[in-house]
Amino acid sequence: FGAVIEEVAVPFTEETGIAVEITVIDFQDMREQIVTQAPAGEGPDLFIGAHDWLGEMVANGIAAPLDLGATSSNFAEVALNAYTTDGNLYAMPYAIEAIALFYNADLVETPPTTVEELTATCDELGDAIENCWGIQGGGVAGDAFHNFPFVAAKGGYIFGFDAATGFDVTDIGLDTEGAIAGVAAMEQLVGDGYIDPIDEDDMKQLFIDGQEAFLMSGPWWVNTWNEEGLNWGVTTLPTLEGDPLTPMVNVRGFYVSEFGENKAIAEEFLLSFVATDETMLALFEADPRGPAWLPIVDQATGFEAFAESAANGLFIPNVPEMGAVWGALGDQILGVRNGTSTAADAMTNAAEQVRTAVEGG
Repeated sequence: FGAVIEEVAVPFTEETGIAVEITVIDFQDMREQIVTQAPAGEGPDLFIGAHDWLGEMVANGIAAPLDLGATSSNFAEVALNAYTTDGNLYAMPYAIEAIALFYNADLVETPPTTVEELTATCDELGDAIENCWGIQGGGVAGDAFHNFPFVAAKGGYIFGFDAATGFDVTDIGLDTEGAIAGVAAMEQLVGDGYIDPIDEDDMKQLFIDGQEAFLMSGPWWVNTWNEEGLNWGVTTLPTLEGDPLTPMVNVRGFYVSEFGENKAIAEEFLLSFVATDETMLALFEADPRGPAWLPIVDQATGFEAFAESAANGLFIPNVPEMGAVWGALGDQILGVRNGTSTAADAMTNAAEQVRTAVEGG
């Protein structure tokens, strides 16, 4: 990904005479570094970030409003909405992502459309494989993102939402009847041995080794499967007792820092050199995720399942309070995945922790 930006920077420098310095930072560490460094004048002019960072970036005065002008018509509306608050756009999106269901095509003849069909396939495979259904967030690390489809399947949610007023952070839906019912279904699947409490590395390796039939994750694995020469397929998430497993939807994009010394130059770089068919396609090929740039959607073959999954999903709330959700929900679901907590206890505890954090306790 960084190599693509480096290539784009060459003609930009040739045309403008302005050098571009690129620093590659682990995505998981970038958010904290930006929040710490930007106000001190030590951060970058541009940085890549997820849309759920928006609330924190705006609250801390870090993200600068961005005017895409006529270029905005080339972006998926949902991607622009994810980076919009109080009528202002704060980033230029490049990718939309949601998880779907990978399957090993050597083990699975017909991809399942329901959890019941999936578990029936697991029963047929029996001891021929070590693990049937891999979902991130077992072992030692919780993962709210990958397990959220069970929270939402029966009507659970994080914060209440109204299109006219946005998210209501006082309305927390993690301990609703629907949320508990969805996670209880996961609890049963864990207890029955369909979802094992293994960690991400083991999950990945079992899929590569042909010892795992299904893996629920996102398009960021596509390059890995192809490099390993796997015979794989991907389909939309199955329904759970007639209700769709509903994923979180994330958008990635380029923020302009309000504290940057070169805001106008940064915007010019984005609008004239990044917002092109060639660059957006190169970014997609380097790091396959559903493109937010509409002119190249038809060239993103094989991503139909992820697009359909995203269309059925719920956007991660773009409010600062979302920061209190990840750890609380991930840790509590980890207990369910590892068999040390019930769904009712886990979701009640997660909701209480989020309420306490939101209330400033």
